[in-house]
Amino acid sequence: MAECVGLYPKPRSFKLLGGSSAVSPNLKLRASGAEAQQLIANVKVEQRCRSAIKGCHLEEISSAETTVEIELLPDLHPQGYVLEWSGEGLKIGAGTEVGMHYALIALEQLAKQKRAQSESEWEHFRIEDEPEFPVRGFMLDIGRNKIPQMDTLYALIDRLSELKYNHLQLYMEGFCFDYAKYKDSFPEATPLTAAEFRELDAYARSRYIELTPNQNCLGHMGPWLVKPEFRDLAEHPDGMEPPLPLPFKLPPTTMNPVDDRSAALAKDLFDELLPNFSSEYVNLNMDEPFGLGTGRSKERADEIGVGELYFDYAEQMFEVARSHGKKAMMWGDVLAHHPQVIRRVPSDVTVLHWNYDAPVPYEPHCRKLQESGVRYYVCPGTSSWSSIAGRTDNMLANIADAARSGQAYGAEGLIVADWGDGGHWQVSAVSYPAIAYAAGVSWQVEANADQMALLEKYVSSQMLKDRSGIGGRLLMELGRYGHLERSTVENGTYTAYLLGRGLSDRATLERDTAIRTEVLKLIGGSGTPFQVDYRYEEMEVWLREREEELERLDLQGPDADLVRDELRNTLRLIEQGAGLHRYIFRQDLEGAAAESEWLERLQKQLETALSEFKRLWLARNREGGLSASTAAFAKLLAQYEEALQA
Repeated sequence: MAECVGLYPKPRSFKLLGGSSAVSPNLKLRASGAEAQQLIANVKVEQRCRSAIKGCHLEEISSAETTVEIELLPDLHPQGYVLEWSGEGLKIGAGTEVGMHYALIALEQLAKQKRAQSESEWEHFRIEDEPEFPVRGFMLDIGRNKIPQMDTLYALIDRLSELKYNHLQLYMEGFCFDYAKYKDSFPEATPLTAAEFRELDAYARSRYIELTPNQNCLGHMGPWLVKPEFRDLAEHPDGMEPPLPLPFKLPPTTMNPVDDRSAALAKDLFDELLPNFSSEYVNLNMDEPFGLGTGRSKERADEIGVGELYFDYAEQMFEVARSHGKKAMMWGDVLAHHPQVIRRVPSDVTVLHWNYDAPVPYEPHCRKLQESGVRYYVCPGTSSWSSIAGRTDNMLANIADAARSGQAYGAEGLIVADWGDGGHWQVSAVSYPAIAYAAGVSWQVEANADQMALLEKYVSSQMLKDRSGIGGRLLMELGRYGHLERSTVENGTYTAYLLGRGLSDRATLERDTAIRTEVLKLIGGSGTPFQVDYRYEEMEVWLREREEELERLDLQGPDADLVRDELRNTLRLIEQGAGLHRYIFRQDLEGAAAESEWLERLQKQLETALSEFKRLWLARNREGGLSASTAAFAKLLAQYEEALQA
């Protein structure tokens, strides 16, 4: 395939036809038949073509005419298109509205590049394109602290549309939707309302994105079960004793599936939520039901097994979905641990196979699901959570493995998840490379899997609106600071873990982190003993290099100043975590005076970081959840103050 400069994701086929010709802003649309005319009207073809080509011409040819021929091609892939520029003009072919929409996205991208390069002569080309995954989705966690403002969500939908995504979920596990029946139990929340979800649904639909409702209803119910009025619904109302000696109980997060009140609560939630969405699907989640079958449902679990217990409850939720005319989605982790119940997955349910750790392969469970005849999607992650700035290399490997295994074993979709674990400290730009990369490999796997330069260019020019051209590379490099930690901490970075944990002596840190490793092992962690070999001096050099690169960005978007400040505070938090490690391990701090001076420096820096964090949060997100997100920072500041007064 000839190099298709400027088009991302790279298409299935791009050919140069030889020669070139100038484009004129004077367009003449041609189409035959009422169906083609309706396609032009519905997708706003003429307006979008004129907007794209505006500015891509020289004054002396402005009186010329460019013919735009619209072809109805019903035999194409439902999301496929043909785009051709030749001496005869522009030809755009598709069999559906969404195919035409994707053709225009390609045209708009190419035209942006031509305008940026002041090129009025376009080389003649032909693009034949279609996606490999029918469903290409993004899932944003709004259940852990951070619920975006409406303008933030509109901008997200626009960004996804430009990357040819067609599926969006807003993950919910707390009070993220304004449930009328239960709002008095969550006075601190700032949820999305029914009217707002209807507006988002219509906005996404107009951009050919299906906004699918999402609400957890078995595990991850901690925000509900912590409330006195719901605690009795828990599998372990007073907390769960871990299966190994630990100095604490695990909090209740899973509802008791044999208590009819649990299913009744879930039904209440879905009955109010689902009518606000036009999607034919709903994600019931039901992942990670920690302690299931070991508390109040133990007797039933002992009779039939934990897997069957789980699926009995799941079938009740499927019926709730069907009562609203919707098909259920569910996470696949319980099925992976209890494969004997895969036989019970009905044909109208889609399993979401997730894994976010690159060394763990997708292939075995993808193969198992295909062999079992189960409809499923692969669901990698952005690797942004619990990390402050992401984990770039884990993200790339994880998403590529999901795409390749999913394609090989019949997955019908790929959804990349952007979780909010660890306080949801990452700013939105941290996830841009993952959003773009997942868009590329879900469109055409091998054409885009190794296109790092093209990925960085797209993130710079289209997502950051950065004229310096280095913004994409900067974001990728921000997600590599974890390599300087030389740490065995999993599913996050040691630096983020340290900030969340707070100040202590080295022995206590190592003891508590060893306990954490054992706890995570219970839910799928590797159990690798804790080790850290922090390269502090190298981290200092790395931080200064990134700060210099940040100052060189030439951001042009409407949120340019905000993005710059968000990335600056991201670096400030990483530096704070590095400095905290230096203090705990007493690296090059000789004597009480040096230690006190360093603590004062950390205190001042964290005061600035916390103030900025709050300001930047409120610029894009609702206030509810902010205090919970910043609780670890407030605790650390108090610890600094106490240590300085000692």
